[in-house]
Amino acid sequence: MVQSVRLNEREQELLRKKAVELNKVLIQKGQQPIRDSELVHILIEEGVDLVEISNSGKIHIPK
Repeated sequence: MVQSVRLNEREQELLRKKAVELNKVLIQKGQQPIRDSELVHILIEEGVDLVEISNSGKIHIPK
């Protein structure tokens, strides 16, 4: 199984922005902020079961 994944610049920026957004809330609640890498692990663990294939064959996570 793959041990590392390369993110393109857009993916890195999306991840960074989401981490900043979440960390603002965590800090307001008096909790420790999370690292980008921790967010990636959460997204994989929580999101992998949500992935579906559309009728056209596109892989996505429904909103």
